[in-house]
Amino acid sequence: MTRATGGTLTQRVVWALTGTVALFVTALALLAYLTFDQMEDDLVNDILNTEMDRLVQHARSSDDFLPRDGVRELGGSMRAWMSVAGQRPAGIPDEVMELDNGLHLIEPEAYTWHVMVADTGRGKVYLLYDATDNEERVHDFGLIVLGVGAICVVGAYALSRRVAGVAVGPLLDLTDRLATWAPGAPDMAVTRDDEAGRLIEAFNRVQNQVDRSIAREREFAGNLSHEVRTPLAAIRSDSELMLLTQALTADQRERLTRVVDNVDDVIVCLESARAMARDQLLPPAPVDIAECMQDAWRGYEAQGALAELRFDNQIASGHVLTLDRYALLTVLRNLVRNAVEHAAPATLTATFRAPDVLELSDDGKGIAPDDLPFLFRRYYSGRMRDTVAAGQHETARGLGLAIAKRVCDMQGWLLTVESSREPASRGTRFLLRFDAHSTAVAPQTQTRI
Repeated sequence: MTRATGGTLTQRVVWALTGTVALFVTALALLAYLTFDQMEDDLVNDILNTEMDRLVQHARSSDDFLPRDGVRELGGSMRAWMSVAGQRPAGIPDEVMELDNGLHLIEPEAYTWHVMVADTGRGKVYLLYDATDNEERVHDFGLIVLGVGAICVVGAYALSRRVAGVAVGPLLDLTDRLATWAPGAPDMAVTRDDEAGRLIEAFNRVQNQVDRSIAREREFAGNLSHEVRTPLAAIRSDSELMLLTQALTADQRERLTRVVDNVDDVIVCLESARAMARDQLLPPAPVDIAECMQDAWRGYEAQGALAELRFDNQIASGHVLTLDRYALLTVLRNLVRNAVEHAAPATLTATFRAPDVLELSDDGKGIAPDDLPFLFRRYYSGRMRDTVAAGQHETARGLGLAIAKRVCDMQGWLLTVESSREPASRGTRFLLRFDAHSTAVAPQTQTRI
């Protein structure tokens, strides 16, 4: 496992948030400093303009207002000189004397001077404002802003750690849960060791465990199919040998024939279940729907007689669809068993509506409306129907219909149910719609049992 160069996910979130705040605070502090500095300069220039206007007016009206050979202190940080005929007033700095008319900013050594020069017609007036103290205040303001910005960055760092903990916390909790559920090392190498890397590693372990579980399930299905085939083959061969015996009654011969047919169905159903475990579909073949429906009923005919369930097969013989016969047989058997266990005493009627809808309905007591949305859920424990023998509700364990729905989903069929407990329309109806690739052949005759 190689280390992530960018640090952990928490660290990256912290530094990203802190960096964003730091950039924002820096820009804001710089803008505040420059704005304050510009305001100071503008204020000084306004003072110079106002004072220069006053000096020029007084200089034009009186020759004695400004001394010709010295400086006039105007209070605070301002001084003024009057130069007549280019003569140099006493005490005027060289940097100021060399300036032309207008506003000027000069910085001799450690000083900062704002100077304004104007011509009165009798001479030049030099007005100097010493802004050194103002600049120091600007610098102090900059240090204050910098300190406040640093405090904001530190606070942002602390807040970012909290936000990162809240944001990454669920990811860490999920990682811990997955790591507890699927311990061990993953088969695939992880190229990072941060929180995301730990989550990827945990998911890899979960995937390994799921793959092993699927492999064990498929192995179990294959072993079961292999081991069950041997006794089924023995049962079939013995039954065929007994059928060769001449001293059999018609009833015995019918029962032995039924045993052979059921053994064949069980063997192929095992293959169908094995294909389901591997999510592999068996190749479709032409299937007589009436015959398949009759085979599904034959397996539960004895139980149906005991439960007083009558069967009426109204599907026309010779109506053929191209599909997986044993998948259809699995669905129909589970629907018939459901009727035997929950609809009886009643009549179960099978019909087929062109082009591709098979209907299996009964006139039993129906299913409670609250149970209908969950009818195909595995191990659903809703009380679907009343059992007459017990005189009370029976709790359904919910595997048969779930298996039927699973087979339909794999084949691309649609299995739906409608039910009512109203006296006028009491009963349950299952509708099986086949996929659009099923091909139908027109019915020829009709069989009723």
